[in-house]
Amino acid sequence: MTTPADATAALRALLVEDDDDVGGAFAKALEHAGFRVQRARSGTEAIAMLGSIGAVDAAVVDLVLPGAGGLEVVRHLREAHPHCRIVAVTGLDAPAIEAAFGAAGADAFLVKPVELAALLAAVRTPAA
Repeated sequence: MTTPADATAALRALLVEDDDDVGGAFAKALEHAGFRVQRARSGTEAIAMLGSIGAVDAAVVDLVLPGAGGLEVVRHLREAHPHCRIVAVTGLDAPAIEAAFGAAGADAFLVKPVELAALLAAVRTPAA
């Protein structure tokens, strides 16, 4: 019988976050939950990775990034990996930003500071 940790053991997550403290905490939480994490520190780097990283089961994408912004990353990610669970994260709490992320293809929206339990719950929630 598989346990929840076994169920996510083969899952891959893409983390797109330029802040090393936040990115490090998010990566550790995802890895502890059983995800194999690949990290990009800019939007441009994330978009370049999409064609070569294979299947992506979940992604955490910040809004404000060097190079391409988070909305552009989400659009490319949704196109390249239509079944990926995408969680948008930003320090800007505004309904218009949440709506823009949703329109770009994000499945969930979290405002920083993000509790790691909330991040993991958002990543694990099945796509509708």
